[in-house]
Amino acid sequence: MSFDLRLVKTATDAETARRLAREALWLRSLGRVRSLEGQLPRLIEEGTDAAGRPYLVIGIRPEGDRAAGEIRAFTDEHARFLATLGKARFRAADFEHFGKCQWIQRSLPPDEPILQEAYYDCEKALLYWNGPYVLSQGDFAPWNIRAFGSQLFVFDWGSAHGDASPLDDVLHYLMIQRRLKTVPLLRRAMGRAREFALAAYPQWSWRPPVIGALTLVYLLGVIVHREAKRSDAVVDAYWKLLEKRPAWMKEN
Repeated sequence: MSFDLRLVKTATDAETARRLAREALWLRSLGRVRSLEGQLPRLIEEGTDAAGRPYLVIGIRPEGDRAAGEIRAFTDEHARFLATLGKARFRAADFEHFGKCQWIQRSLPPDEPILQEAYYDCEKALLYWNGPYVLSQGDFAPWNIRAFGSQLFVFDWGSAHGDASPLDDVLHYLMIQRRLKTVPLLRRAMGRAREFALAAYPQWSWRPPVIGALTLVYLLGVIVHREAKRSDAVVDAYWKLLEKRPAWMKEN
């Protein structure tokens, strides 16, 4: 497939430079996955401009293709894309050997006991669970996705990371676009994430305590990524959900 439309991304600070480097890494790797062909940008060029700023040139969709607007619902096409992405970088492991688990554990603020307690709840629930860990797009949300016919095209891979829970992108899609993160909304998102997991990874156990613990992993991951700042509206909403976890973690 040829990519007639090109987009130039230029780093403006150290953080955006890290995001561009991560995006280039994953676009190079995923560009070799035939089952994802035509569904993500193509890395055309990377380098440093005259001002010393890193940049990427990426190809998006052919000019004649027409994109639909943002799709708020989590459709079968979203589930198919994530199942395909998961198979592109996959391993089975115990929770304590799971990369995101180790990153959360290292990154938790030592002066926030509620976060430490929530992480301990994850460890207890997943102590004897061996499960699949996959590549996450990192910001799988309507504003980063367009539909071209029946096929999705997913932009912005600067937050992508390996060794993630297979529920992360589903939960993120369903939760991050809503301003009010209530327990009923979270329960519905967990139910949809469980449906996805059962279809995409049927050989593993997806009992309610496992879904609850992996939902806790998702919430903690977002809070830590956003530096646990309660002034951040998403952090504050997810923090409140952590405090209410007895209401949703084991039975959903």
